[in-house]
Amino acid sequence: MLPIDPAGRPEYPPVAPGDTVDRLGGRDVPDPYRALEDADAPATREWSAGQRRLFDRLRDGWPAVEAFRAAMTRLTAFEHLTPPRPAGGLAFFTVRGPSDEHPALAVTDPSGNRRILFDPYRHDPTGRTVLGGWTPDPTGTLVAVQTAEGGAEQYTLRVLEVATGRTVDGPIAGCPYGDVAWSGGPDAFYHVRGGPGGGEDSSGGARLYLHRTGGHPADDTEVPGAAAPADGPGPGPGTDDADGPGPELDVLLGANGRLLVTATADGLSSGNRIRIADLTLGTPEKPDWRPLTALDGGWSSPWPAADGLLYVLTDLDADRGRILVLDPAAPERPRTLVPEHEHEVLESFAVLDDPALPVPLLLVLRSAGGHGRISRHDLRTGEPLGALPLPGTGVVTDLTFRQGGYEAWFGYSDPTTPETVHHYDAHRGTVRVWQAPGTPDIPAVLVSELRCASPDGTEVTVLLTRPADRPTGPLPTVLQGYGAFGEPQVADYYAAALAWAAQGGQFAVARVRGGGEHGEGWHRAGMREHKQNSVDDFLAAARALHDRGLCPPDGLGAFGQSAGGLLVGAATTRSPGLFAAVAATAAPLDMARYELSGYGPYWTDEFGTREDPEELGWLLGYSPYHHVTAGTAYPAVLLTAFEDDARVDPLHARKMCAALQRATSSARPVLLRQEAGVGHGARARTGRLAYFADVLAFQAEYLGLSVRAGGN
Repeated sequence: MLPIDPAGRPEYPPVAPGDTVDRLGGRDVPDPYRALEDADAPATREWSAGQRRLFDRLRDGWPAVEAFRAAMTRLTAFEHLTPPRPAGGLAFFTVRGPSDEHPALAVTDPSGNRRILFDPYRHDPTGRTVLGGWTPDPTGTLVAVQTAEGGAEQYTLRVLEVATGRTVDGPIAGCPYGDVAWSGGPDAFYHVRGGPGGGEDSSGGARLYLHRTGGHPADDTEVPGAAAPADGPGPGPGTDDADGPGPELDVLLGANGRLLVTATADGLSSGNRIRIADLTLGTPEKPDWRPLTALDGGWSSPWPAADGLLYVLTDLDADRGRILVLDPAAPERPRTLVPEHEHEVLESFAVLDDPALPVPLLLVLRSAGGHGRISRHDLRTGEPLGALPLPGTGVVTDLTFRQGGYEAWFGYSDPTTPETVHHYDAHRGTVRVWQAPGTPDIPAVLVSELRCASPDGTEVTVLLTRPADRPTGPLPTVLQGYGAFGEPQVADYYAAALAWAAQGGQFAVARVRGGGEHGEGWHRAGMREHKQNSVDDFLAAARALHDRGLCPPDGLGAFGQSAGGLLVGAATTRSPGLFAAVAATAAPLDMARYELSGYGPYWTDEFGTREDPEELGWLLGYSPYHHVTAGTAYPAVLLTAFEDDARVDPLHARKMCAALQRATSSARPVLLRQEAGVGHGARARTGRLAYFADVLAFQAEYLGLSVRAGGN
């Protein structure tokens, strides 16, 4: 039996609230559990150990854990491939087999013969090593590969020989996640060190280096002027603010090795600044940079094509995106090639400029409400030429193409179809399956959309997945949301939703403001001073599920990961009575101090900064930690923290857990699930399945979902 206190609540590991109060922006901001920020303090270690024992003890009593683990295992037991990147007659892609722990890097020759070039699990049988960015050189002779261990966001770069798979160069440490830019062949490449996750160079911002294949990293040449300063054009790497985190930096080089392009961003929500250099006019070590000031103020993704022109997807003056084309010799006069669509969001594009094509083509990937389509356009004029046939109305992702060629690849999935890679041949005008993932045991479900109104009248869409034999009526329901950084919630294949529906429940995903479902305007409407809109939208979705009889009165749960955990945390402290169970994973929850740890400094453009009194007011207006109220009957709460999380420090979960445990008057438990050896991003399959099994079993326990043994 679990010990309970006189009020009927579980006996929680003791921690005394302190009297810490920060004076910020002219106001007092209490922080009673500041002591729990120090993970290595003896008192914190003892408290955390007690929380582990409490969680394990309750979890052992949840009968649904093994059923959900079995269901998730079956629903993910297929071969997952990514659309390939062609180089030198070969196709490079990642593949994860039905039981593999991690995706591996593979290559296929023109005859279709597949080889594994790099398998993280063979490299490290502990399962802690994950694959990061990877880039083949244009000839297909070498491939640059990034790896990271545990929860680290700092990657190590190595170069593999494609013919043998052996390492021929590296390691180069201190790299953020991303690709390298090969200089037209296998002899040299540009790469980035520093910036987010970039080791010792992080405080100075990201820097660009030229590496000669086979040389020592210490001999790499730092390329000056690659990162554009925030206050306009000017020389020098890094940022003008030596005390700040510095900018992020991406680099690419045209297929002919001539046009070098960099994109500098000060944060995930701040837009970026583009610079170009014609390497025939300078030297590889000291390019003659030119800023593309005509693109300042938006977020732009450029592509230097074989015709010498630069094609750019940008949201500048186009919330849903448009495509520009410009001549690098006259970059101040870009021309709109594909204008903004009235409803659809432009996601990416592909240039098919094989000289044998009757008309060079531009493929344009757009989405509307999370459903994708690909249209064909004349590359010279932008004139629409029709659409590619797709398998359905699901999600289209990862559009790749062969430079100077006629082929493109893309991924397609929908709620009952795992991602399948398709191939488009512009000469034949055909679309066919390139690689099929196999067919897992998918339950019969009904997928639909619910529309409701937020308090200000904004329409919010909720994607519903429920058993096919229960088209109407109340079912125990989990409501998930995200609502940040312009990331959309889409109708793709989601094993957790299928596993929940297979057991007789309903899984709902709310597309709230702050995401990217309707373009940058939808994102801005849920960021900074408008963040409360995200919370209002989520609560409107929750109320609609109740009001329309789609969930029992005590049968609605909330679930969010990362910024989605912040969303559900804010919704819970605002309206705790709406939910019976809440699960928040790796979430920033103390918004008065989020920017002092992890990746917080890079998120101030999204949320605001405590250094500005007005922006501090925004943060405190919804900060979950600061809205915990003593004597409130909170729902069952499961907070998950990854102990090696370099993006969101586990201190947030510890402090929120302590605050809720002391405040709640409910007999429903507040639990802290702590997981060592993993971080915020990619992880081994076994650990990922165990995590989802715990979360779903927790929801089933406190939403009253009866789970059948075996997960069927």
